[in-house]
Amino acid sequence: MKRYLTEFDTEKLPVLETDTVVVGSGIAGLSASLQLINLGISPVIVSKKTADISNSFLAQGGIAAAIHKDDDPQLHYRDTVEAGRGLCVGKNVRILVEEGLERVVDLINYGVPFDRDAEGRILLTQEGGHSRRRVLHIKDRTGSAIGSVLYQMVKDRAKFLTGYYLEEIITEDGIYKGAVISDGKKQLLIRSKSIVIATGGYSPIYLRNTSAYKISGDSISVAFRAGCQLADLEFVQFHPTALYIEGQPAFLITEAVRGEGALLIDEKGERFVDEMKPRDEVARAIFKKYREGSRVFLDLTPLKNRGISVKERFPTVYALLEKYGLSEDKPVPISPAAHYSIGGIQATANGKTSVEGIFAVGEASCTGIHGANRLASNSLLECITFGYKTAYSVFVYNMYADIRKVRVKSAGYGKKCLKQEERREYLIKLKKMMWDYVGLERTEKGLKEAYTYIQEMKDRLTYYSNSRYLLDLAYLAEGIILSALNRKESRGTHYRRDFPEEKEDYKKHTKVYNDLKIKLEVN
Repeated sequence: MKRYLTEFDTEKLPVLETDTVVVGSGIAGLSASLQLINLGISPVIVSKKTADISNSFLAQGGIAAAIHKDDDPQLHYRDTVEAGRGLCVGKNVRILVEEGLERVVDLINYGVPFDRDAEGRILLTQEGGHSRRRVLHIKDRTGSAIGSVLYQMVKDRAKFLTGYYLEEIITEDGIYKGAVISDGKKQLLIRSKSIVIATGGYSPIYLRNTSAYKISGDSISVAFRAGCQLADLEFVQFHPTALYIEGQPAFLITEAVRGEGALLIDEKGERFVDEMKPRDEVARAIFKKYREGSRVFLDLTPLKNRGISVKERFPTVYALLEKYGLSEDKPVPISPAAHYSIGGIQATANGKTSVEGIFAVGEASCTGIHGANRLASNSLLECITFGYKTAYSVFVYNMYADIRKVRVKSAGYGKKCLKQEERREYLIKLKKMMWDYVGLERTEKGLKEAYTYIQEMKDRLTYYSNSRYLLDLAYLAEGIILSALNRKESRGTHYRRDFPEEKEDYKKHTKVYNDLKIKLEVN
């Protein structure tokens, strides 16, 4: 694996110097940035698109926290660990459910308009895997509402570089020194003491996914090439209920509709699964129905029977139905879609990675809190909790770091140039291969076919000078495939049809080292 994939010379690039650069403007990046500002560090925030284009801004369901008098963080801890199928890192889950509660109180004080009853008490809903109603929400636009409040608090206190993406992370002697970003036409060198990767996950590497436009996971590979270890890449969560209309995007239908009573039915109108089971179990039950030749639908009529207006409670879902000529009074066609990547850049609860000066937070990171299967609505809680903690780590690190001029000259790869249509063809083939062979159900035969395809793809791409993005996705796909091959069991979101049972020997975390060597280790 080549260290740098793009052509650049740090001596010839325009330079921006700053204490810290945050890559990604979703809720994780904004949470870290807000606390950095409160600590006296004004970060540069790099974003491919405007701040409202991120997976966390798309989050419909809500944010989980044990705020009700009949709930307790210990119960939230228990539910999280149970969903994680033996792979949750307990100390980090404790931080999530205990300090996360405090961060949710912060959001309330910031003015996030969580839904309330007539007496002003915050309304809570229940989602799969939770033993209590503990999910705070703003109709079905929770991520957007939280993100908008954070953005308003940050926008005039930090420098935003919008329309740029991360191409390279520069290191010297294994320590971070800078980053090369690009807007597709020109490059910019950022020299800083530290960098925070908050670019989201890699579920868009699958053909059918629920992710935001331009979110892809390639920044995880950029960090990997810079020396960061990756972890648990085989664990990808497939959301059970994404709209299924041939040729149309897989728009998410929030799990909260099932929490309020919506049912999953087959073509005969019969229920076939407990809708409130953890997502991996529900998604596989739906997938099984499709394998048997039956389509699956979401029945929203129980909400109406309970006096819940889909239009009022779930306006995003209602607008989606209207757009495609569907109705809450008739079954809505759904099927699973790749939704959340549990693996990522291995990081502590404070965002520290295996490379000094590189921090990771949110879905781009892997802290072990989700284990082998994420509990619903824990992801936004992770963003605000660990984003907050990461800021303190960055502050302390910066105290003893400096901005140093480093000369790096990279020749990049081949001389030929991929045309736009060729790039798109490579991307679609990669996504389809991942969906077919590395998706909800996996086998050794399928995984090996996928691995062979990736090797051939990498070889072909080395002839092109503008293949960095595709090569980074190929490296990431290779890590996912090798991790899935190595885990000869089924656990959480990772299901092997040839090894359908959990095995005690595999109650360990997958670590991906920089030579793409895969090891199972106990955290």
